[in-house]
Amino acid sequence: MSEFIEIMNQDIPELEKLTQGFKHATDSIITYAEHEIELARALQDKEKLVKEQIKLSMAKHAQTIYEDCFLLAYRRRPWPET
Repeated sequence: MSEFIEIMNQDIPELEKLTQGFKHATDSIITYAEHEIELARALQDKEKLVKEQIKLSMAKHAQTIYEDCFLLAYRRRPWPET
C-alpha cells in the first residue's frame, strides 16, 4: 500500500497518478492471483483454482481495457509494453 501512496504523492500530472496507481493496483492483483493459482494447484483445490484463474483473467482484461481507452484518447500507451 505504501507504493500506492508514494505514487499519489508524486509531483506529476493527475492523469499519470491515475495511470500508475491503476497499473500498480492491478499488477498487485495479478501477482497475488498467480501465487494463489500455484497454491491451489499444489493442493489440488479445483474450486479455488478456477476462482483465482477468473480473478487473474479479469485483472489482465481490466488492464487491456484501460490501455485501449488511453491509447485511443492520448495516442500513446499508458505504460511500456511487456
